[in-house]
Amino acid sequence: SEMKAKAGMAFDKGIKCILKTQIIVDKRRTVWCAQHDENTLAPANARSYELASFSGSESVGIVELLMDIDTPSEDIIAAVNGAIKWFDDNRIKGIKIETIVNQDGKEDQAIVEDKDAPDLWARFYDLDTGKPFFCSRDGNKRNSLSEIDAERRNGYQWYTNAPEKALKKYPEWKKKHAYCE
Repeated sequence: SEMKAKAGMAFDKGIKCILKTQIIVDKRRTVWCAQHDENTLAPANARSYELASFSGSESVGIVELLMDIDTPSEDIIAAVNGAIKWFDDNRIKGIKIETIVNQDGKEDQAIVEDKDAPDLWARFYDLDTGKPFFCSRDGNKRNSLSEIDAERRNGYQWYTNAPEKALKKYPEWKKKHAYCE
């Protein structure tokens, strides 16, 4: 029982930290960065191609964790609502990623227009513009997947459909916790 109590306190501290790291823009809660500074809790760079950003990927696990809390606080509910709105507002429609054979005869990832493709989200969104960006190991932001080198284009997951899981779970969660709004 002592260990359970310590684990519960540690979990609660972790949730407080998660809530402090949620990126807020114009007083509106959004999502999280893939990593945050250990002292300031601000969005932070990691590897050279993982720049501080809104994360369309890592934020999903956080939202799912928060939605799994049986009796969420008002702050948790606000965090989930803000992130879900951000996911909904930042869907990318009408494209899919395909493996093609490039002019050198090698397999390569390419963006293909497809009006019937399921929604996607970029891995990283610029903190200033809100637009997706992509990086090679040089750490310079680029506007499209085709602008980065083949090694990073093919060796990293730049798009995800993971937010769809949280979006599908959300209506039931919201109905269950409507009392807090």
